[in-house]
Amino acid sequence: MNEIKFTHDIMQEHEVERYFKIWRESVIRSRLTITAVFLKTANATQLNENVNDQVTSFLQSKIRKTDLLFQLSDGDHWGIFFLQSSDVEARAFLKRIFAILKAERKFQQIALKASITEIRNNNVIFEELLNKNKQMLSGDEQLTWSIAEVKDYCEQPTELVKVSIIEQNAIFRQVLESTLKQINIPYFSLDVKVYEDGYSFLQSDDYKSGHMHLILMNDILPLKNGLEILHILRHMPNEKKFIIYMMSERNSEGAALNAYEGGVDEYIVKPFNLRLLEAKIKRTFARFWQ
Repeated sequence: MNEIKFTHDIMQEHEVERYFKIWRESVIRSRLTITAVFLKTANATQLNENVNDQVTSFLQSKIRKTDLLFQLSDGDHWGIFFLQSSDVEARAFLKRIFAILKAERKFQQIALKASITEIRNNNVIFEELLNKNKQMLSGDEQLTWSIAEVKDYCEQPTELVKVSIIEQNAIFRQVLESTLKQINIPYFSLDVKVYEDGYSFLQSDDYKSGHMHLILMNDILPLKNGLEILHILRHMPNEKKFIIYMMSERNSEGAALNAYEGGVDEYIVKPFNLRLLEAKIKRTFARFWQ
C-alpha cells in the first residue's frame, strides 16, 4: 500500500451545502440516487490532530473522482456523498476501507464507526441530514467498525405521467383506456386521456406540459395521422419526455422500420394481447428506477 500523504485540502461543511441543494433537486428531475456516508473516530477524545489528518488523507486516497469528501464543522466527523450510488455500494466501500484500516499496522490508533443514508427523494434538508447522522454516531451503544443506517429519505416519490390514447375505434379506445387506468406501476401515477383523432390531440395542448408523456396511437388516423404526430413530437425541444407506442394493422418489416426510424419506442401489430401491452409498459417504466 502506498504511503498516505497528510493534507488539509478537504472541503468543509458550509462549502458542500450549495452543491447538495443542486443534487437534491436532481433526485427527482434526473432520478439521481445519492448516498451519504458519515464517519467518526470511535476514540476521538484520545486522538491528536495528526490522526485526524491521517484519516482525511486515507479517505481522500480511497474515494472516486465522482465522490465528494468533506469535514463537518465540529472537526470530529467526515462525510462522503456518493452520486448515482445506492446504499449497497456505499456499504461495500465502508467494509473495504474498514478491512484495510484494521489490517495495516500504521493505522492501529484509528477505530471508526459509520452511518449510511440513501437519498431517493428531495424531502431532505442538509442540516437535518447531518444532525441525524451525527446523532446516530454519538451514542456509545454503536460498536466500533459498525455501520448504522438512517432510512428517513429512501422512499421513492410518485411521479405523474401523462397518458394519451389516440384511437378512432370507440370500443377499442374504451378498452385501452380501461386497461391503462388499471395498471399499477410503482412510483408512477398515470393520468389517462383519450382522443378519437390526431387533430383533437394536438388541439388539446396536453402534450405541451413538462411531464413524462406516454402516447399510444394508431399509425392511420383521421385528420392528422400517427406518423404526422410522431414527426411533430420528435421535433419538439423536449421530445425525450415522450414514450411513443405506435399501433398498426400493417404487419410488415417496411412499416415497422419506417415507424422506428421516425422515433417510436414500440411498434405493436393489431390485434394484440392486452396483457402483453401491459407488460411492455411496465417494463418501460421499470427502467427509470433501476
